[in-house]
Amino acid sequence: MQLVLPQQVRRLRRRDPPRLRGPRGAADAGELPRRDRRGHATAALPRRDAALPAAHRGLAPAAPVLIQERESPVPVEGNLAPHTGAAWPEWPETDERSVRALARPLLSGRLAVSGARSVWSSDNERAARELAARSGRAHAVLTTNGSSAIVVALHALGIGPGDTVAMPATTWVSCATAVFRVGARPVYFDADEDSPCGDPAGLAAAPSAVLGIHLYAQVFDVARARAAWPGVPIIEDVSHSQFGTDAHGRRLGGLGDVSIMSLQATKIITCAEGGAVLTDDPEIAARLDSLVMDSRRRTRLPEPEAANELEPAFLLHGANHALPETSAALLLDQLARFPRQAAVRAERAALFRSLMTDQGWEVAADEGVLSGGTFYGLALRVPDGRPPGEVLREVHARTGATLDRVYPPVPEGPLYRPGTVKQFAALARDPAPPVPRSGAWHTTGVVVPHQLFLAAPERVERLAAALGRPGSARGGPRPAFGGLASESAPPVIDVVVITRGTRPTLDAALNSVAKQDVHARIRTTLWIDGTAAAPDVPATLDARVVRIDRADAAWDDPFDRIAALRDLATRGTTGDFVAFLDDDNEWEVDHLSSLLELAVGTGSPAVHSWRTLVDGEGRPTPVTRFPWLPPGPESERRFRELCAAGVMGGDPVIRDGFAFELPEGDGGMVDMGEWLFERRLLGLLTFRRPRTRREVAERLGEDDILLEQLVALDVPVGCTRQATLRYRLGGMSNSEFGDVPPPPVPDALRE
Repeated sequence: MQLVLPQQVRRLRRRDPPRLRGPRGAADAGELPRRDRRGHATAALPRRDAALPAAHRGLAPAAPVLIQERESPVPVEGNLAPHTGAAWPEWPETDERSVRALARPLLSGRLAVSGARSVWSSDNERAARELAARSGRAHAVLTTNGSSAIVVALHALGIGPGDTVAMPATTWVSCATAVFRVGARPVYFDADEDSPCGDPAGLAAAPSAVLGIHLYAQVFDVARARAAWPGVPIIEDVSHSQFGTDAHGRRLGGLGDVSIMSLQATKIITCAEGGAVLTDDPEIAARLDSLVMDSRRRTRLPEPEAANELEPAFLLHGANHALPETSAALLLDQLARFPRQAAVRAERAALFRSLMTDQGWEVAADEGVLSGGTFYGLALRVPDGRPPGEVLREVHARTGATLDRVYPPVPEGPLYRPGTVKQFAALARDPAPPVPRSGAWHTTGVVVPHQLFLAAPERVERLAAALGRPGSARGGPRPAFGGLASESAPPVIDVVVITRGTRPTLDAALNSVAKQDVHARIRTTLWIDGTAAAPDVPATLDARVVRIDRADAAWDDPFDRIAALRDLATRGTTGDFVAFLDDDNEWEVDHLSSLLELAVGTGSPAVHSWRTLVDGEGRPTPVTRFPWLPPGPESERRFRELCAAGVMGGDPVIRDGFAFELPEGDGGMVDMGEWLFERRLLGLLTFRRPRTRREVAERLGEDDILLEQLVALDVPVGCTRQATLRYRLGGMSNSEFGDVPPPPVPDALRE
């Protein structure tokens, strides 16, 4: 192991500094002034020596805190948020299969419909075919978002300036914005008492088109709208009920002249951001293609010299609304998950409605949509007069679940500001008529998002209990941290120990794993590299042994070998988190608990501790040079730099970090035994890459290679600021401190 070189960090990390680091020369909150060798204050650095465990400094242990060494995104309900370990399912569901799906367009070289030609098939076309088939339509055209889907649907139907488009007042504001974008004027109809979807029959004049929107688990009555306004085209919006069937067995998405859907991140079918227009009419489908691909269409026989696989369509003047191939690849991944998700949603929703009905709540839902599990959310009417915002806060405090509110009427909502855009202002001069029933849905309704119904039945029961009977005292478990309720199933931590099985310190390492005091299931895998007998594993340890035959291995260099074994071991993990422990090191009893609390409480997918250097007898020992370089001027210089940065000093504690200031730039080092990773993050990383001669001489190891990737990906990283790894000097990367000879430099890398 070595310190990641400053030039490597400068090359890989973004230019803006870590969030908690203040202006150079000014101490910010959580920082101490750096001291030079004479004790004078210099530039401010993150405060890394203020919270050491009592065993090492004689101080009371500090609570784990997040060192925001990378700016961490704030988790937002419904987006691809970082994993928190909370009991409620995340949305969307993504894993290694999603990563493989996204790799396909990157490997193909085909990134857009207008991009380079490829022998690989188009994910955009594959996803469109499957989306059409699942919706019972002949054709589907994918767009960049749901708003664009409405725009091109209106253009395809000939709607434009001077026209009006009727829509329910209860909807998302972008539906109205899409109408403005084609030069038409939206007109709003009120909700019904029992449904926010409403009925356009009461409009004073016939609209040019109707945008009929299925909302939450309720269904817009397309047949009633046709009867009210014969001959008026209907665009059916199934964004809230993708692939659904109503109580009469009619397939939603197949009832309008055309149908559209949003594929935005919170929808039950998503590609992060996207949309689709569906139709059975081949002429409309051809118009849609021209509208989304800059007046072009696909060609099956492009000229040999053609740069792409498009040709002029000679139909309608279009724009670029086409969904990228990477988004289409994610859509295919999500489509494959839908049947299982829908079945689970249907089962949990039936349980939830039964519980809420027994408590006096009204659950507005079409029976077909509910039983099919094809709803965006369940809308509830609060029966006891509490404001919806109060209900949302109470439920979140008691369960960690995030609910939502029913949309406000579009013309009364805070996002509706057409008068601020010149193109739209003239279209919204007339005041909108009152829509009191739509307003009542907003002021009395809450929405339970669909992903909560993927939780275990007992979680759904606790959610219903937290909502409570009208006017009753509502209780339930409060989350311990990060939304993780105390009685939730504990997370699984896979601990990997790689060893030749010959070190006398192995027993102590395994015992330190067995003694971990943590609310988690620990599964240990002991990888024995060679023929040594398996050690006596502590009886309390859930462990298995995997043996590697050294004679069959192709890695002769010790550093390459351990990196390859770590890669191999990582592929064998299946838990929520992964930790590594070398056979000559030990963990303090609270090592995993402090890391897990930080990971769950902050949502950081990678967290680490500090470490205490110990000698061969396990005694804390300070050093006077950088231990991971050979003795000499370079190791002494590196030691002085790290002392000035507050990473090393006169005590045995190494205050490792993801990024800290050095004279030549930012550097970082973290030992493998200090990390706790989300498994899904670790699966994206590798411990191996070719090393230069200089890197071999400087003993760049697999932990440094891993750190490079974390920097390059800008991963949010947290630090407990507690030295809970006991790091024994004298191992492979600092053999001069022990009896082990330094590893030879491979012949291929010798100067």
